Amino acid sequence: MKVRFIPMKQETFEDYYLQSIHEYAMEHVKAGNWTESEALINAQEQFESLLPNGLDTKEHELFTIVNEERNEVGMIWLHHQHRLEETHIFIYDIKLHEAEQGKGYGKAAMKALEVYAESMEISQIGLHVFAHNKTALGLYKKMGYETTDLVMKKRLI
Repeated sequence: MKVRFIPMKQETFEDYYLQSIHEYAMEHVKAGNWTESEALINAQEQFESLLPNGLDTKEHELFTIVNEERNEVGMIWLHHQHRLEETHIFIYDIKLHEAEQGKGYGKAAMKALEVYAESMEISQIGLHVFAHNKTALGLYKKMGYETTDLVMKKRLI
């Protein structure tokens, strides 16, 4: 199974942006990082600071992931980071449409990302995953990603 990345269109971006702010806020609530009352505001502020110019934000690329039949199966948001003499990319978001999950597109997208990164002479791919997202954690481990940081907490009240 193969997928490829095509530049995200403005209409798709607008839908993604609004939906993702809410999803990101709820992930932080689920993780215990934010309260429900502050989550949407915090998420919106983060998105606005990361993508002040939307699709035209420098060093950020948003792609639609399409399958071999050119059907949309998901999206990926990448940030290019220049460190010393290397370029790294950080995956800010990757998601598959609910109907496309469990079909191998996640693994195919991660492989396509490696091909893309090699073609751009990118030396490292990084990402963040919420600890409660066991499916994503399993995929990333299978794909050779290693844990570099671990944040822990204990709720007292």
